[in-house]
Formats: sequence, C-alpha cells, structure tokens
Amino acid sequence: MNKRIVTTLLVGVLTVELFILTGCNNSSTKNPSSSNNNQTAQGRIYERILLEDKGIDMFNSIVPKGWTANIYSQDLVNSTHPFVETVVIENPDKTAKITILSQHSYTENNRYNEGENKEYYTTYLHAMDADTYSNYFMERIYPGASFVKNKEVDTKLLEELEMLHSERVTLANIDAETIGASQYGVTITIGDEGCTTSKKEYRNGNITYETSTSVLAISTNLTSSLSSALDSRAVQWYMPYLIVYEAISNEDYEKYYDDYNFIIANSTFTKDYYAMVEYVSSAIVNAYTSYYAAKSKAALDATNDYIDSNYSSTSSASTQDKVREMWDDVIKEQDKYTLEDGSSIKTSIHNDTVAQNGDEIYIGDKAGIPFGFNELSKSY
Repeated sequence: MNKRIVTTLLVGVLTVELFILTGCNNSSTKNPSSSNNNQTAQGRIYERILLEDKGIDMFNSIVPKGWTANIYSQDLVNSTHPFVETVVIENPDKTAKITILSQHSYTENNRYNEGENKEYYTTYLHAMDADTYSNYFMERIYPGASFVKNKEVDTKLLEELEMLHSERVTLANIDAETIGASQYGVTITIGDEGCTTSKKEYRNGNITYETSTSVLAISTNLTSSLSSALDSRAVQWYMPYLIVYEAISNEDYEKYYDDYNFIIANSTFTKDYYAMVEYVSSAIVNAYTSYYAAKSKAALDATNDYIDSNYSSTSSASTQDKVREMWDDVIKEQDKYTLEDGSSIKTSIHNDTVAQNGDEIYIGDKAGIPFGFNELSKSY
C-alpha cells in the first residue's frame, strides 16, 4: 500500500500528574486475533475487532490478522469528560504500537489555580494549542522523547474542526439559557479561541514516535450585576483526538507505517461510548449542582461554575455525529467497500478488491481471494 495522509478524530489524554484515578477496568477484544499474521501471496487478511469496557461496546476497528487490541478506562476529576478510554493496538512481535485516547477536556479559569478541583469535579489547566499540547503530553508520558519535525496535516480536518467549533458555540449559548443565568444577573459572552491540529515526530534512541493531536477551545466571559467577585473568564478546551504511533526502531516505524494509517482510518469509538460519556457527565453535574443549590449562598456559584466547566455536557446528537463523521472521511487514494453488516472499510485504490468471511477480511488481488470469502462491493 502507498503511504498517505490520514484524517482521524479522537480525543483524550492520560496525564497522571493532573488526575486522580478512581477506577481502572481492563478489557480486550471480543474477537481476539490469532497469533499468526496470515498473509497470502496476492493479498492480506484483516480482522474486525470490537472492544468492550464498562459493560458496553466502546470501540471498533479493522486490524491486520495477528495484531492484538486492548482497552482500559480511567475515571477522571472532570465533569465534562469524566473518564478516558485508552486503546492499545500492537503488532504480533510487539515492535510497533498504536495508542488511542478518547475525548478529554480541561478548563482554564481565572478564579481557580491549576490542578484538580474536587469540589466542582473539574481539572484546571492553562489552554494550549495542539502543537504546544503535543510537546506537553510527550514530555510527561514519554520522557526522553525529543521533537524531530512537524508533519503534514490534512487541510480537510481543519475545515471540519471549524464546523465543530461553530456547533459548540451554539451549544454554549443553549446551555446558558437552560441554566437560567440571566435571572441571577449574569451576562455571558462567548469568545473564539479557535481550533488547531498537528502531527509531530519524536525520537528517543532507536524508538520513533508520531503524535496526532487536535485541540478545540471556546471561552466564556461571565459578569454579574450582583457582585464583581463572581465575575469570571473561562476557556473550555478539549482534545477531539490524541493518537501516538511508536516503533522500537526506525526500520519497524517505516515497515508498519501503512498499517498504522490503515487502522486509524478504519477505527472509531461507538455511539454507546458517546452515550455513556453524556450519561455519566449529566449525573455528576446534577449531583453537585443540587448539592450547592441547597446551600444559602450557592445558587449563583453553582450556576457560574456549571457554565464555566460543563456547558458541553448536554452535547446534542448532531455534535457527536460530526465527531464520528470525521473518522469516515474519504481519504485521498482510498476506496470504500460495504461490509456484510452494512458498515464500511477503506483501503488503498491500489488494492484490487476486498472480500469477507465473518470477522476476517481479505485485501489484495482477486486471484488471491481465499476459499469461503465473499467479494464485497464498493460504495461511494
């Protein structure tokens, strides 16, 4: 397969310094791959996987047969994205690995110091663009990894992030109206902090890494006619995706780079994942707003902080659809085939055909289709 630029979508981050872990669950694929990388002379066999965590289907992908995938969750001090799912996909000999982290967010607020605020279940951190955040993440999670170079980012991804950003501005206003801020003498203005994305290469000895990161941010300015002490400016910023590809040598990095691109192009978190995030987030918000509303002076504080740190918790289905759609973009020099269950798979136009037999998928020349596999149709 030819190398290509891949457009992906995912958010998330796992920074031990900034979060207290209150739970950790481990799970693996429902359909584990075999130990052998079954490859024919004319093509290659791939396998569909579905990862389950917290009792629901969280993530699905298509990987080369023989690759393994696992998922685990960690609960965070964050009401907007209260847990992060980490997916780890590895080749059979463990020389190449893809780590994918789910949606994740921070709040920058001039009323609070950086760090965990357990009272309002929010983690505060100064806002960063994608380029800065990639360095920040690598310094903490991959110590010793040094920046090598920036890599090209698909401009289509930037355009779609702008669309998502516009949608979130609308949601911020809707949430402000829902909470009834005006009745407390609070004025809310929405600022444009923009959205950025980056691809960067790092190296530590023989190990080579590539990070794909995106950051989306919106600011809110709250002023109150009741007390200037309640005035607040906040920036809600989050990662629509964060992916790290790594290999133990430059040779392995190049060898499995096309596999990395293929896997990312055919991976997504499920609708059940987004529903779970929204459900847990809403439960947390309802719990602490009810608690503070019961106190004599807390109604305005609870309103203020709800808007500061949680206006995205009631995300509409249309916003989540935009998130998922970014995984399904038709990437340059790729064909799209319809699988037996109606879902799709993307592969290089230089492959002759795609065939399927249950959870196994063949990609290659028509002459190499294994016995028992059914050739699939292209979808456009």
